[in-house]
Amino acid sequence: MFITSACKTNKTIVDVTNVRKMNVQKVVKKHVKTQFTANTLESKIKVYYTNNKGGKKKRQDFTVRLRMIKDSVIWMRATKAITVFKLKITPDSFSYYSPLSKEYFEGDFSLLEQLLGVPMNFQQIQDLLLGKSIFEMKRKRFSAKIVDNSYQLTPKSQEDIFHMFFKVNPMHFKLDQMFLEHQEKDQTLRINYNEYTQVDSDFIPKKMVINSTDQDIFTLINLEYRSLKLNEPIRISYRIPSGYKRIEI
Repeated sequence: MFITSACKTNKTIVDVTNVRKMNVQKVVKKHVKTQFTANTLESKIKVYYTNNKGGKKKRQDFTVRLRMIKDSVIWMRATKAITVFKLKITPDSFSYYSPLSKEYFEGDFSLLEQLLGVPMNFQQIQDLLLGKSIFEMKRKRFSAKIVDNSYQLTPKSQEDIFHMFFKVNPMHFKLDQMFLEHQEKDQTLRINYNEYTQVDSDFIPKKMVINSTDQDIFTLINLEYRSLKLNEPIRISYRIPSGYKRIEI
């Protein structure tokens, strides 16, 4: 078991076969109703990052310590021998600084939007980390079919800006995959949730792959959760050092 936790139940969830047919509205309703019931989450995540811009490829790997207070704050610290960056996200702000470059960003979510290629807010980031759709699904009508042992949902009327589809896991109804495409800007975002782990009643992604393209820029981020703790007291420590240069977006 890769998880170290005091929680009662801890199971790795694997793929299923022989998915039974289900009414599309019922699939959507079950996905929307999936909840993260814990108040806090703490995890160590191994991150493998690749960026290819105009044929110039950059690779990095580092470890991220993630701490989250539900609906309140998301904190991350990335290390590779030394601290690479820290960030703090609240419903009202996005803040980041790097001891390596001596730079920081403090403001709205435009920096993250630039990385992923789609508008984001705090709730969407929290949902993304927990395997839920970052878009409102209640008021949309979908067509559905079974693809790769998942319920694939496609809006009958696509957004003016984005075309999208979702793959929903038939066991716990979290996402297996989310795909977004901005055709005018030649941007795509694909997120695969390759594996989940169950802690009590919560299903948490164990392996995620984020793949985004923006014209000639290709970004690939692999995340592997190495440890997980829920409902334990956590401490959020964040202060931008003096003398750092502010990044303007």
